[in-house]
Amino acid sequence: MKKYMLILFEQDNMYAEFSPEDMQKEIGVHQQWIEELGAHYDSGEPLQHEAKAIHGKEKVVTDGPYIESKELVSGFYILNANSLEEATELAKGCPVLRLGGNVEVREVMEM
Repeated sequence: MKKYMLILFEQDNMYAEFSPEDMQKEIGVHQQWIEELGAHYDSGEPLQHEAKAIHGKEKVVTDGPYIESKELVSGFYILNANSLEEATELAKGCPVLRLGGNVEVREVMEM
């Protein structure tokens, strides 16, 4: 099996109106999906919103995410699958999609 990264994109304010109880339920939805994935699940983590970006040969550092961006990379999952098509089908169950988020699926290169 190959490894595929699911890069999660969510609106910056997607959870703004969630109560602590709502957030716990949302975490539970992710945990349930991970259980359903079984051996396809490898790892995954949410990411903090604050970021730094380093640009070009000059290594200029800027703050991120950028204000112009309405979507943030909010986390990732690593899945085990036989093909990009299989990983994409598995990704259709990702809970961020229920709330209007997006998922990018990319194969992890073996080095």
